Amino acid sequence: IENLAISLACFAAWYALIYGPRNSPGAWRLLAARLLLLGFSLALALGAAEVAFRAWMAKDRAANSFERWKKLHDEGRELPVRTMHPLGSIIAPSANKRLVYELQPNLDMDFAHRRLRTNSAGMRSSREYQLERLPDSVRILGLGDSGMFGWDIDQDGNYLRVLEKSLNGRQDGVTYEVLNFAVPGYNTRLECERLRSRGLAYRPDIVIVGWCENDYGLPFFLLQETDFRSLDISFIYCLLFDRARLRVSIGPPEFRERRKFDKDKVLPEITAGTDVAGVRQAMQDLKALSLSNNFRLLVFGPMDGKIVQICRDTGIEYYNTLEKIPAGRYPREYAIHYMHPRAEGHAVLAAELEKHLDALNWLKPN
Repeated sequence: IENLAISLACFAAWYALIYGPRNSPGAWRLLAARLLLLGFSLALALGAAEVAFRAWMAKDRAANSFERWKKLHDEGRELPVRTMHPLGSIIAPSANKRLVYELQPNLDMDFAHRRLRTNSAGMRSSREYQLERLPDSVRILGLGDSGMFGWDIDQDGNYLRVLEKSLNGRQDGVTYEVLNFAVPGYNTRLECERLRSRGLAYRPDIVIVGWCENDYGLPFFLLQETDFRSLDISFIYCLLFDRARLRVSIGPPEFRERRKFDKDKVLPEITAGTDVAGVRQAMQDLKALSLSNNFRLLVFGPMDGKIVQICRDTGIEYYNTLEKIPAGRYPREYAIHYMHPRAEGHAVLAAELEKHLDALNWLKPN
């Protein structure tokens, strides 16, 4: 742009020096009219080019959409998706639009300097769980997000895995299975849908909903495609002067964090699960599923007054760690009430959860 402006200024100066003394006022007026016409024609041409480029890109990107991402994934192929967040490397598109994404199955990798394994059902687990129930068994299913998943925690360090190990250490003739269906970034609505579409087939005796303060919001990741109707960017301008920005703007679809996502562009079935009203409806649906499928339901985590009231109104058993584990009982660095507890915090949560399930007399084969 700077070079173009200097070139035009030099040309104007040259023209004024050569032709300025010889031009009459009429000639200058004619030149001004021609320049005005040229400017208008150039603006019209650039505007038409902008519209045509946007229309072409919108049509081209229709084949580069979330639906195509799912189709290619089902065919065993991948569509590049841009994201700076590590979560993008371990998730896959879900055929269920209400879920948006799920954990990839059969992972065995380093993830944030921790070992991560998932089984064939997409649970964070080093073992498989059969659909068929074992005799004299208690099956617990966990629904949650990154806290229950065990973000920045070694493979067997999340509190559900610690709970399973502790329960089976009793050697009381009962087989305890604890299935970790948590997916980072999920809210309560998605957790309910994951139970409905994936978890019920395992016929759990107990379902634990790991509560987190961000469960009122949108899922953490949603696919954000370029909006070719946006007026905050000129693609022709970028084509001429800013190729790097153009490559970013028309590159692969991008997963965006909820902080950067336009809620107005989210599917209604996803936005329906947000805010207090959405959480209340999700909890009511979970309660209905517990009654129709004969499992016990417990909400577990650091709960504020709103979710506590929802549990009371819907008759759902809950364990508010903020009340039951007062500050100062354990070292602060355990981060027990934080959305991502440390390994020591997960161990404490497992012990508290086991103690509460015992108190409820729920740890008996059905």
